[in-house]
Amino acid sequence: MIHLVTLNPALDLELGLKDPVQGKIGEILYSGMEAGGKALNVARFLRKSGIAWTTWLGTGGGNHPTHVLFRRLLEKESLPVRFLRSQAPVRLNVVADMDGQKKKYNHPGFELDLTHFGKLDRSVKPGDLVVLTGRLPRGMNDSLYRAWVNAFNRKGVWTVVDTSGKALYEVLQAKPWFFKVNLEEISEAMGWVVPGLFAIPTLRRTVLVKAGLVHGAVTDGPGGAIVWNEEEILRVQYSGKLIKGFVVGAGDGFLAGYLRGVHLNKSLRDRALLACATATAVARTGIMNFESTMVSKLMRQVKVSKVS
Repeated sequence: MIHLVTLNPALDLELGLKDPVQGKIGEILYSGMEAGGKALNVARFLRKSGIAWTTWLGTGGGNHPTHVLFRRLLEKESLPVRFLRSQAPVRLNVVADMDGQKKKYNHPGFELDLTHFGKLDRSVKPGDLVVLTGRLPRGMNDSLYRAWVNAFNRKGVWTVVDTSGKALYEVLQAKPWFFKVNLEEISEAMGWVVPGLFAIPTLRRTVLVKAGLVHGAVTDGPGGAIVWNEEEILRVQYSGKLIKGFVVGAGDGFLAGYLRGVHLNKSLRDRALLACATATAVARTGIMNFESTMVSKLMRQVKVSKVS
């Protein structure tokens, strides 16, 4: 079973905005709202790929107005979720679209007490995949994911991490089975700027593998990704027409594609192909319009090469 965990879910509000003209009030051209969170996005992609999963969210199961709205949005999608806490509000994120240029603004979230962690712990069995995704809510202990990975590793659970900030630095000390980050996130964790994917093979050899991080992926949007497991290291990149501008969810698509490959017992090469093609499909269609049938078509235009 794949257990998808996001402690900091969100109500994602997208607004099409028109600037005020000659001192007048600006105009909202369109608006939309969705239940957001990395675990939810990965669940959406896995469901359309026919892969079973369970989603766990840090908050949203109570009577707070944000909880009620959040659950109604999930019900519209028939997307089942389990909640670890029911007190903290669900945060609000905003995507502002101004003349076709999109920018996203995220709220840091609200502190959780996680008294119901035992629900997740008791549900996870040896051999399961636990996927810890997203930033920790504001006020949470940065070492929380590290403690969880240590606990799950002792149970014989395969741990996967896709987070950022200090929580990423901490959790990497626990040696998760697999981790996925982008260039900015790995730079933040290392404490220095990683200039590009070309630097990852050296970083993997001199730092990451020595630290026990023998299985991972670093992505760079349209630039593709470096993926490795033990001594095998690959560069993967879509060779077709690239998507320009701000894209929401492509990184979650990459993770979902990789998890699909793991679930199907695919080779590292095939996992990387699925990951890159899924990310590209999400970049083209958006999260809600994603269709798994596009992935197999896009895979034909994904280049995979060995890296020495």
